[in-house]
Amino acid sequence: MTHEPPAPPPLAAVRLRPWRVQDARDIAVMAGDDHIRRWSSLPDDIDAWLQRESAEARGPSRAICLPGDDRALGKVALRLPGRASPATTCAAIVASDHPVGELSYWLVPVARGRGLAHAAVVAMLRSFADMIDVRSVVLDIEEDNAASMRVAERLGAERREPWRVELDRTGVPRTLVVFVLRIAR
Repeated sequence: MTHEPPAPPPLAAVRLRPWRVQDARDIAVMAGDDHIRRWSSLPDDIDAWLQRESAEARGPSRAICLPGDDRALGKVALRLPGRASPATTCAAIVASDHPVGELSYWLVPVARGRGLAHAAVVAMLRSFADMIDVRSVVLDIEEDNAASMRVAERLGAERREPWRVELDRTGVPRTLVVFVLRIAR
């Protein structure tokens, strides 16, 4: 008797939209998040961060919302080749991965654990896959961020070696696990 593997859980319903100035109050809690403080300028000046994300100079960035609810619950961004972090050129990236972009995502604490980050990444890739010249994307995740690694694994991203070490904004070396996700065309 053979058993079919269990069906993957359905995608959570999310809506992605451009950033707005009034999103500052919804995402202010992230200024105190350890992972955000290590890598993002958001804690320094939320309004300036919103302006940069809205300008999309590094690639598309969207607020994660629920259908019928305009509150920003998180961020998903696709950093384009040449505008992403050093993760896109690290030793774990192989020639067939190029051109390589980078995905980043986070959720405010009350939105976590509901599959919203996974759904937001899927929605972002579906929205922009045909508009950008990217064959794969890197998800560069701190080794102690188990929730983010579960998102990468659920997306089907391949965990790569070697991991890498990068100094965070305060000069502390952090070990980052490199995941690579191929973009379906």
